[in-house]
Order: sequence, then C-alpha cells, then structure tokens
Amino acid sequence: MSIYNGKNMKRIIFAAIALFCAFSLNAQAGSEKVRSITVDEAVILAADNNISLKRQRISLETLERRNKTSWNGVSPSASLSGSFTKPLDGIVTDMEAKQKYTYQMGASVSLSLTPSLYTSIRAASLQYESGKTSYEDAVRQIELNVRKLFYSLLYTKESMNLQRRNMETARIRYENNRDKYNRGQLSELDLLQSQYSYESLRPNIESAEIAYQNNIASFKQTLGLSQNEKIELSGSLSDAVPPESFSVNQTVEELPSIKKLKASIEQQENSLLATRFSAYGPSISASYSWGLGGNDSVEDFKQNQESHSLSLSLRIPLDGYLPWSNGANSIASQKATLQDLKLQLENERTSVQLNLQNSIKNILQKQSQMDLIDRNVELAQKTYDMTLTAYNHGSRDLLTLQSTADALLKAKTDRESKKFELISAVLDLENTLGLPFGTLGKEDK
Repeated sequence: MSIYNGKNMKRIIFAAIALFCAFSLNAQAGSEKVRSITVDEAVILAADNNISLKRQRISLETLERRNKTSWNGVSPSASLSGSFTKPLDGIVTDMEAKQKYTYQMGASVSLSLTPSLYTSIRAASLQYESGKTSYEDAVRQIELNVRKLFYSLLYTKESMNLQRRNMETARIRYENNRDKYNRGQLSELDLLQSQYSYESLRPNIESAEIAYQNNIASFKQTLGLSQNEKIELSGSLSDAVPPESFSVNQTVEELPSIKKLKASIEQQENSLLATRFSAYGPSISASYSWGLGGNDSVEDFKQNQESHSLSLSLRIPLDGYLPWSNGANSIASQKATLQDLKLQLENERTSVQLNLQNSIKNILQKQSQMDLIDRNVELAQKTYDMTLTAYNHGSRDLLTLQSTADALLKAKTDRESKKFELISAVLDLENTLGLPFGTLGKEDK
C-alpha cells in the first residue's frame, strides 16, 4: 500500500469517527429532556432551595423551643450530695482508729420567684410570634422576586419572538425583491436597501438572546437548579393580567406593616414592664435541705445524725425609687422608645393609606390604557398591511414600508411591556395587602 493510499485511509477513518461522534451528540441532544416550569412551580423550588430561608427556619425552631420551655423559671433547683471516708493503714488519729468508715449524704431543693417571671414567659411568646412573622415576610419577598423575574423573562421571550417574526418578514421581503430585481422589475438600490433592512435586524436579536440566556442562568440559580438542566417557562403574560375590576376589603389595621409595628409595641411594653419589675418588684427565695451522716466505729457503736433545714428570704429593691438610679434611667429610656414606636404606628397608618390609594389609581390607569394600546396595535397592523399591498403594487417605497413595520413591532412590544408593568404593580399591591399572590380581584368572582 502506498503512502498516499495510507493517508486516504486515515482520512476516511477519521471522517467516520467524526460522523459517529456528531451523530451520538445529536442523538443525545435530541433525547435531552426540557423541564417545563410554571410560575407556581418556580415559587416552590425557590422556597425549598433558598439558603437564607433554611437559616431562618433554624432560628424559628430555636425560638419555638425557647417558647415551649419558657415556664422553666418556676422549676425548682434540686441537688444531691454524698461522701464516704475510710481510714487507711498508716498514721491515723485516735478518733480515726476507732472508726471503720464515715459517710454523709444530703439533698436540697431551692426555688426563687421574681415578678419578671411573667414578663420572661411573655417575651418568649412574643419573640416566637415575631420570628414567625419575619419568616413569612422572607417567604413572601422571595415569592415576589421569583414571580417578577418569571414574568420579566416571559416579556423578554415574547419581545424576542416579535423581533424574530419581524426579521422573517424582512427576509421574505428581501427574497421577493431579489426575484423582482432578477426580472428587471426593481432597482439595485431598492434591493440593497431591503437586504440591509433584513440583515441589520440580526445583531439586535443575537444580543437579546445572549441577555435572555444570562437571565435564565440567574433564574436557575435562584431556583436552586443545575445550570446544565434545560428549562422552559410555561405561561404567558396575558394569563397573569388581573381582571379589570377588583376591590380591596382589608382595613388598615389588617395590613402586614401595621401588624408588625403593633407587635413591636407589644414587645416594648413587655420589656418596660420587665424593667419596672426589676426596679421595684420584690423577689422571694425558698430552700429546703436534708442531710444524713454517721460512722461505723470499731467498738460497734454507730453514730447517725439526720438534719433538716428550711429557709425563706424576701428582697425588696429600693434603688429604683431614686430618680438618678440605673433602674429609673432605664425605665425612662424604654418609655421614650415606646412613645417613638407609637408615633411610628400613627405615621404608618397615614402613609399606608396614601400608598394604597396611589397603587390602586396606578393599576386602574394602566388597565384603562390597555384598551387604547390594543387599538393602537390593530391600527398599526392595518397600516402595515395596507402599506405592504401598496408596496407590492409599486405605489409605496421600501422606506415607507419599513417605517410601518417598525411601528407595528414597537406597538406590539409596548403592549407586552405594559402587561408586565401592570402585573408587577398588582404583585406589589398584593404584597402590601398581605394577600396571596395572584388572587387580587379573583376572589370577588
């Protein structure tokens, strides 16, 4: 076999291997499953895999355990003691020589009662309730972020689809113009303009695709999914648009921000009461002890002694009655903090009412604009269709057709953008009201 034939054989083998690998990769890519994810599934994945939520769950379990055992302040303290002594051979005293061994045993129980016992139990309960509220707020914030990111990706995807359809239309127009040019029915300048109009759309679509893939990667990270997993979003912006009419039935006192401030005031009141108990309240202590001791002497004379003791004590602090004492200063400081929280609550009641009114007006305004935007899309579509017909008959130039195509694309893109803005505004309002996401207006039906 010649060297030339040997090289040809190697080329054939290499080509066969390359074709086999390419076929295997294509088959693997074709068999790779794509995971379809709805917005509700995305929320569940994020809630299960979010690290900060896992940490808050651990903190909440600690607060729950502390709340369940907060009564342990009334549990008495008990102890047992004992000793055994046996003299060893060697230097011993006369007394030790008469004894085989000595022993002692005892038990004691003590109990201390202070007025702050009530406030400590109350504080544990309030801290646990506050922990549950904080955890629920964190869950809602993650759900809000995931839903907004999901609908943002839907908007970006729909915008890219519109651009692709516009590019496909431009491609068909260019090919038609090329046929007309070959038949001598179109000038070279018009052909080049249509070619540029078609090819100039590609860079924008490629840039949008790269940005979309980067956002998808961030979305996977938020959900705790592997970057190698293929996903697609299931849903549309039109399905998430709220109904045209809705009502807000929550009172101001039921809003989450108001409830949180009320809980803070309740905690501060309990802390102030605990400080007052510490400064003014008496404390009672009681203890009981029992002891038994004895020895076993060489003269067979056993000595056993049993003892009992009970003690009671009462302590009444007087420093709190002095206006310059630490206790009095602490009480004054906590009173000021409590007053500040009450002023915050009063201000929040006014602010939240204004925010609700502005949010509702904003949503109603966006809803009223949707009908106008739909009519604008219909008008842009009719204008484009009429211009295209006129262009095909030679009564409109390519520049006019391209302008109407750009206007149609902008109208459709603006409509999807307004849908996303409306959905985001409704999500923010639901978050302010503390409603389950996606339910505003639907519970009225």
